[in-house]
Amino acid sequence: MKSRELLTTPVLIVSNYKITPVSGGKFLHTFSPETTGTIYQFIANQEPLLDAGQRYNIGFEVRDGCNWVDMSATTKADLVDKNSSFYVAKALGEQCRDVETQKSVQRVVHSAKDGCYLGKKYAWRIYGMAIAREAFDAYLIDIRHPSVPCYTEGSPSIAYKEDGLADAMEALCQSAVHIDGNRFKSSLMPSKSWFQIKGISAITDKK
Repeated sequence: MKSRELLTTPVLIVSNYKITPVSGGKFLHTFSPETTGTIYQFIANQEPLLDAGQRYNIGFEVRDGCNWVDMSATTKADLVDKNSSFYVAKALGEQCRDVETQKSVQRVVHSAKDGCYLGKKYAWRIYGMAIAREAFDAYLIDIRHPSVPCYTEGSPSIAYKEDGLADAMEALCQSAVHIDGNRFKSSLMPSKSWFQIKGISAITDKK
């Protein structure tokens, strides 16, 4: 799936879950939300992958008028799956990359000459929306990610070097250890005893 095509639902209660044989020994799984007749579907083996009556965050794309579910971006709403959250945040960041990069170019003034540097909030919107902005900044300080002083609309701030940000977020995802709920810890972020990873439905460009 191309990340720019990924859509997400708010919390959805799975109902009318059906499994139908299709060609090639595979099966078409279909379901709808409890309160609407909208159909979601995906191809898989015969075993059910979702539980009817349970709450899920659903990642999907629309192809030929059908809602095709991406199971790698789907998780129970009462749980936070770090891989799904980082996947969705990355996909949303890709969607807004051009706009946020242009905003940074227009609004952030710095003197760095060794590559592209992004203002703090623009870097977070592209690379870090799986976690809060404050945690994103703390993490980049902990790993000593390259940064330079800058001015954003006249106010002093920090700009982060874009090169390496994607790898840094992948490393955070891989190192994150679940504590409880949406709380995690990482050896790469020693300044925090824990930080939150957002559930899919909570991933937005708000702090």
